[in-house]
Amino acid sequence: MDCRELKGMMDSYISDELLVETNHGMLRHLENCPACRGELAARRDLRLRFRDTIRQADENRVDPVFATRLSARLRDRALRPNWWDAVGAYGRVLTAGLAVAAVAALFFGFGGFGWVFEPARTSVGDIGQSNPANDRVPTPELEIVRAVKASWKELTSKAVGDHENCALDYKLAEAPITLDDAAKQYGPFNKDLDKVIEKAVKTGFDGSDTVEFLESHSCVFDGRRFAHIVIKQKGKVISVLVTDTDLPLGSDDIMTASAGAKINAAGLHFGHHAVFVVSELPNTENVMLARTIAPAIRLHAEKLGA
Repeated sequence: MDCRELKGMMDSYISDELLVETNHGMLRHLENCPACRGELAARRDLRLRFRDTIRQADENRVDPVFATRLSARLRDRALRPNWWDAVGAYGRVLTAGLAVAAVAALFFGFGGFGWVFEPARTSVGDIGQSNPANDRVPTPELEIVRAVKASWKELTSKAVGDHENCALDYKLAEAPITLDDAAKQYGPFNKDLDKVIEKAVKTGFDGSDTVEFLESHSCVFDGRRFAHIVIKQKGKVISVLVTDTDLPLGSDDIMTASAGAKINAAGLHFGHHAVFVVSELPNTENVMLARTIAPAIRLHAEKLGA
């Protein structure tokens, strides 16, 4: 596959519309072509900016009450007795799964539940709190939404805790291991992740801000294992943390949070991985770094099938 062919399929690749064999061909080309990697990252970023602009427009905001009622109708339809009942429990599990998928699609697709797609306006302490307006519609779907919020809040808090207790002031109960060892024990995704991030940072920044790479390893904080790459910029220590997640329907949207007066976090998740940038830099700079490295991490995951 050459550059011309790849560029003609980039939009379909970003939309996950290609066959597996075609994806593999594109990945092989992207691995050896910095120009195409750069254009792919630029197209993804442009698409995200358009999507954020459209979602945040007042006329396009979805009323949360409407979204909740619609999800309830979808769930009722999915759970309505039908021929699946003939196959017993297996059929009931599948239809319930459809209901959960419908709720997750509403939650992540419509952006009607506030904080999830709103950058730089949420603190760790605020994430997961209930909305009084939504509380007037006590449905099972809202409970799922709250559970997802609470899970992301907990994950973000642990990323911040790892930054504080590993990068800033070493207080871990378990000694870190190398990313190579983590690749053997916890999944191939860990291997060379530091090199992928370092290359993305050097490509994404023009050299006006010196970035120093301090160390990389795999560590555990509060029962959660992270691939941890520690860098320094503008005199501030920055943690890039990657961990497994089972949250539904990954997204490229950056979610920000603040912990205390100094530490900010920018996070996103796709596939089975969540990525966090944690530092004392302003949220805008954390987001910029997260946007710079996210396409490379995604490509790394896709290449390994992780």
